[in-house]
Amino acid sequence: MKKYNLAIAYKWIYDTDFVSLIENIFHKNGLSTYIIHKNNTKEVYGLLKSNELFFDVILDRGSDEDEDFEPIAQLTKELQIKVINDYHLTDLALDKSVLQPKLEKENILVPKTIVLPPLDEEPDDFEIDKISLKSFTKPFIIKPGYYSGGGESINLNAFTIEDVKKQRAFLNDDTFLIQEKIYPKQIFGRRAWFRCFWFFGKIVHTFWDDTTHEYTEISGYEKDNIDFTFIGESMKKLAGISKLDYFSSEFAINKNDEIYLIDYINDQCDMRFKSKHFDGVPDRIVEEFIFAMFEFVKKNIKN
Repeated sequence: MKKYNLAIAYKWIYDTDFVSLIENIFHKNGLSTYIIHKNNTKEVYGLLKSNELFFDVILDRGSDEDEDFEPIAQLTKELQIKVINDYHLTDLALDKSVLQPKLEKENILVPKTIVLPPLDEEPDDFEIDKISLKSFTKPFIIKPGYYSGGGESINLNAFTIEDVKKQRAFLNDDTFLIQEKIYPKQIFGRRAWFRCFWFFGKIVHTFWDDTTHEYTEISGYEKDNIDFTFIGESMKKLAGISKLDYFSSEFAINKNDEIYLIDYINDQCDMRFKSKHFDGVPDRIVEEFIFAMFEFVKKNIKN
């Protein structure tokens, strides 16, 4: 049997640089890697099934995108291979409608929210007006409880019940959240909007402009003058609730200095390099993730 410390399954072409850097860092530091891509899924499945191949850990960025990776994902469960972001935990963590009451219980401030059932469960004549949209400042946000789909399923500028019905019809098997729109204050010349990462127990904060999707690293001076206590505590709570190995979340600070959790948990973090993409993650932070993952894999090596 051939055994590798980390398998990386991926399909997205823009993950290529990320995967290459993982291999570079792991190999330089004495750990082995194995790549699973679109063209070798059947071969890998056969080798795993016949006990000719084994991995200590797998980073799966393929099965959520392509059904060709799903048999391998199922087999990793049977073989008890450690999966970075366990599939079962991911399904639970990504459903905003399930997370909503848990966040409130943990005193994590979220925008005013109403959760609507799937259209399949409640027909389109569901009396949405009884929910009292009048209490929401216009415009408000409508977003699915689970599916993100690159943003096309989200309405950031909704005004009417008809807007709500349209979004529910777009994904008739998903719950939907009607949510108050949060307007961030300015801080150090930027919108006080942050994307924060949980990397295997480590928290990394970045500025993230919700209008341009551009990341900016936070300087030492800015760190000293922004109180990240509440955000840090919230990230720890989110990690406790989700039990995920890594994820990202969005927070915003409004003009009253209230800190809101905006986007709850994202498990498949975009790891394109900022040096190559305007809206990519700062390269240093991508490296920080890889080194944190390296330490995680080392702790999960099976003899």
